[in-house]
Amino acid sequence: MSRQDIRVQLIPDRVQGGATRSIRVRAFCPLPQGGTDYRATARSDAFTGVVTLTQPPPITPSASATPTETTAPSPEVRGFALVDEDSAPGRYRVEVKCEGTNDTGFTTLTVTARPSPAPTRTRVVPTRAPRAGGGGTAAGAQDEPSSGIPIGVTVAVLAGALAGGVAVARRRSR
Repeated sequence: MSRQDIRVQLIPDRVQGGATRSIRVRAFCPLPQGGTDYRATARSDAFTGVVTLTQPPPITPSASATPTETTAPSPEVRGFALVDEDSAPGRYRVEVKCEGTNDTGFTTLTVTARPSPAPTRTRVVPTRAPRAGGGGTAAGAQDEPSSGIPIGVTVAVLAGALAGGVAVARRRSR
């Protein structure tokens, strides 16, 4: 008996990298003759290990089925594979080998790049107060801090107050 290629399905067949993902592997192996070993193995460089595929449980007959009807075994084996979180983006070959007949089949798993994280917003904290007030003179102000009154005006006012105080004191003493 010659070997034949079997049909293999991955659900999903495209996953995003960067995290461990579970995918369903289905293979349609021919029923082995003379044996009850109806299993298969699936291998891929993207998987965390070898996956054993087994036949799904038999379907129970519905209430409408007659007792003489039997359900033929499904030529399907299936299981779940874990895609390694360290798998680089790319295409990976998935190989399935039926144990009872040694038939094989292949399919491709695509691992996509994980999206770049969204840039985080940074909060800007001011280091000094904004330049405000002074009307149109604020644009021409110097970079040194000031109290709002020029030093020359402050000295002149203080000198005038002192002179006025001295004059008042002399008049009273006479």
